[in-house]
Amino acid sequence: MLSLWLCLTGHDAKSQENIDSLKGVLKDVLQNKKELDASKWSSIRKLEGKLRSNDQSPNLRYQAYLNLFNAYKSFIHDSAYVYSQKVASYAKLLNDNEKINYSKVNLGFVLVSSGMFKEGIDTLKRVNPEVLNKAQQFEYYFLMARANFDLTDYNKIHDFSELYRAEGLKYCDTIMSKYGKGSYEYLSGIGLKQLRAKQFSQAIRSYESLLKLKLSYRDSAINYSCLSYLYFSVNKPELGLRYLLKSSILDNTHSIKESLAMVKLAEYIYQKGETKEAFNYIHSAIEDNNFYGAKQRKVEISNILPIIEKDKINDIEKQKQSLLIYASIITLLIILTIYFASKTFRQLKKIRIADKLIMEKNHDLNHANAELLIINASLDVANRSLTRTNRKLDEVNLIKEEYIGQFFNIHSDYIDKLEKLKRSLEKITHLKQYDQLQIVVKRMDTNIERESFFQRFDEVFLNLFPDFILDFNALFAEKDKTLPSLGQLMNNELRIFALIRLGIDENETIAKILNYSVNTIYTYKTKVKNRSLVANDIFKEKIMSIRTVKNDLPVDFHS
Repeated sequence: MLSLWLCLTGHDAKSQENIDSLKGVLKDVLQNKKELDASKWSSIRKLEGKLRSNDQSPNLRYQAYLNLFNAYKSFIHDSAYVYSQKVASYAKLLNDNEKINYSKVNLGFVLVSSGMFKEGIDTLKRVNPEVLNKAQQFEYYFLMARANFDLTDYNKIHDFSELYRAEGLKYCDTIMSKYGKGSYEYLSGIGLKQLRAKQFSQAIRSYESLLKLKLSYRDSAINYSCLSYLYFSVNKPELGLRYLLKSSILDNTHSIKESLAMVKLAEYIYQKGETKEAFNYIHSAIEDNNFYGAKQRKVEISNILPIIEKDKINDIEKQKQSLLIYASIITLLIILTIYFASKTFRQLKKIRIADKLIMEKNHDLNHANAELLIINASLDVANRSLTRTNRKLDEVNLIKEEYIGQFFNIHSDYIDKLEKLKRSLEKITHLKQYDQLQIVVKRMDTNIERESFFQRFDEVFLNLFPDFILDFNALFAEKDKTLPSLGQLMNNELRIFALIRLGIDENETIAKILNYSVNTIYTYKTKVKNRSLVANDIFKEKIMSIRTVKNDLPVDFHS
């Protein structure tokens, strides 16, 4: 990350070298995109883990849902929408007017970001900004300005777009009137107003002043993007490209999917004749947009994508022409070969003995071909059987790899815990503090360890069979479906049939794993089968047909 920091903050004597360095950083970031997204998912999972505790107060759950919304807001539109609704529900439960109105601001952000401008603005108009704190008020006014400016860009009818632009400028004026000069809020408001009023030189000064303040990575990415547009507008393309690269680097480093920087970068790079880089950038932007789900971004991408794709198609056409030439040459060679072969055959036909021998050989060949067809049919049957066997082996290996890895992790954890317990006991016996033994024993809670074991089992199993719960419940009527409780991935009823899907169907083994009696396991299995929509004798077959995440085709376990 040191190279990223130097490229984003350093002042270079040679701007072209700086641009090449930024391109190199962006290339590295895009190559590590999966790892960066995985890190984002990891932070989200930690936030989700805080919700699993059932003893949290409504205030704590409100904050936990708000944290998850902020994590998803520029990452996945659908999830951000879900958590904005949960934030709103807890705000109403707390009967807190500030939280209720701020939840509408969050919902408005999600709707505007996804291209639902009318719904977003209608939602934001129901906000009472007077009950919000100063930071939330700025967020509200800036979002209203952004929503109207986005509508200005999206609407191609001049009269309407001018109305939206004027409305956006009003909200910029509101920000400037409410916050002191030189503040982040004031500079953001006046910079946006100057940009939209095409006062490019003044806007550049405002945004350059903004960059001197302490900003979040998202604010920095937005301001870099605005500065790039401004420098392109005043015919300083090198500075414009530098800031556009910086914005793209920050977006991808922090997994911001709701962004336009990569699209603009692809468009500019294509205009400079660097088609290959432009192709990579636009497809990265398409991947991000498909991940986030913003409608208006698809329109913006569709304006540049066909142009870039056209050059790629031209390259393919050139390759086709080359192949056509090679094919013509090969065809000519084949014709010449056939000609000489025919001439030779005509000469051979003059010899009666050779003619008779050829007929005999043809007869033998036909007989051999018939036998070969029979053999091929047998091989085809054997190949299909082998394919089914390979699928089963692939699935077994996948399950084995996942659970062996999990097995070593669990045993490593228990070895660490035993090591800690051993050191504690050695210390107690050495110091003869035998009253501490009771404290150590109380800390050893097997119920917590068992729940932790179930949690790990559930995570690994659902990673292998992500649609297991959905497919399992498809075997039941709506009233008989089995759903885990809040905070759980699976309950014990689902775990019984998860173990069966893994090939563990002995009641004694299942009972030992789940800490139940054998009779309890038998009762569970009987009750579940009796209330399913399928016959009892094929219920297990249906369970075994549930597919793993890496199987594209269903595995027939009874073929």
